[in-house]
Amino acid sequence: MLIEFSELDPKLLVILIFPLFYRADEYTSKLYLKDDNFFFTLFINYISYILSFIFLLISYYKRRPGNVDLELTNENKDNNRVVELHKTISNEINNVTKKINKRKKIKGSIYLTLLCAIGLLSYLYIFFFGDNDYKFVKRSFGILFEIIFFVLLSYLLLKQKLYLHNYICLIGISLSLIIIFILTLIYAEGQYILRSLLYYFIYSFIFSFYDVFGKKYMNDIYATPYFMMFVIGIVISILIFIYDIFAYNYKPEISGIIFGFQNNIKNVGHFFAFILHIIVTFIWNLGIWLTVYYFTPCHYFISESISEYVKFWKDIEKYKEIYPTFGIVIISILYLINFFFFLIFNEVIILNFCNLDYNTKKRIRERTKFDAENIKKEIPLININTDDTFGS
Repeated sequence: MLIEFSELDPKLLVILIFPLFYRADEYTSKLYLKDDNFFFTLFINYISYILSFIFLLISYYKRRPGNVDLELTNENKDNNRVVELHKTISNEINNVTKKINKRKKIKGSIYLTLLCAIGLLSYLYIFFFGDNDYKFVKRSFGILFEIIFFVLLSYLLLKQKLYLHNYICLIGISLSLIIIFILTLIYAEGQYILRSLLYYFIYSFIFSFYDVFGKKYMNDIYATPYFMMFVIGIVISILIFIYDIFAYNYKPEISGIIFGFQNNIKNVGHFFAFILHIIVTFIWNLGIWLTVYYFTPCHYFISESISEYVKFWKDIEKYKEIYPTFGIVIISILYLINFFFFLIFNEVIILNFCNLDYNTKKRIRERTKFDAENIKKEIPLININTDDTFGS
């Protein structure tokens, strides 16, 4: 059979969290947000990170620290030599553990400081250089640049390898994105083409580096995304709020957070809508980091692509005013083709030709099982030969 469906990993549903809740966020923000501004939106984004403390509490209660001392049996309790040896070993273990934890904390602090700096830098880049006129590039070359940087940075920083079926998918998706970009230029009459491409080239690099570096932190420190999000959320939220207090008092035209509260939250209903907005924002941010945590940074571009596809079909009437029917049909077909490639990339669909299935997880498990069974069969033969040798 040329095409085979593999077992669906429930964790793959994590990839859908970002696109679904990111688009839902557009509706929750409309419930109260009448006078939007950059710094208020930025504040909501990072204040939402702090909700990860809920998962930190849950994980804390699941693994309460126990007694790490070695237990002595009743018959050894009166043996002074055993007691002394036990104490020595326990002290050595505790000393080594303390040194490891100290180095781990220092390393983790450096990682988190850099992540906070990169996270803040990424949004400042949008603030100073972003332009709505550039957005026509986002769903084509914006994603294409992400693919390039995710693959490159994942290889350089994480030593992550991709296999033949992954590269075939990436090439197919890239070609589709280039065709979409060409159609956009023909029908949408996008302006500032070179400026838009340069903007998304740098934009994609910064955000890709942020995600890949976050993955490196989780790998090296053996951490979940919850503590990382909590720290980043607190640090950046405090920094931009302190900035806004000074700006509000001394140069109001560059302020945003306090004005955001004043202009948008005017009654109890607006307040609860604001809380709902924070919760939904937290969920899609968590969706990004869970995708990176459970899979690879490269999987995030799939979430980003699906988000753009949802937006396209949600706003199809608006796009019909830009593209002729032919253009809408071509883009829709390309999106469906890309979704097929996503399934291959995630090994939901396995292509059993041209050796494209060789490095899929299913085939690797089958080879491992086959090798283990062969070893079991050979063990009795080894024993028989050994017995014959000694018998002679």
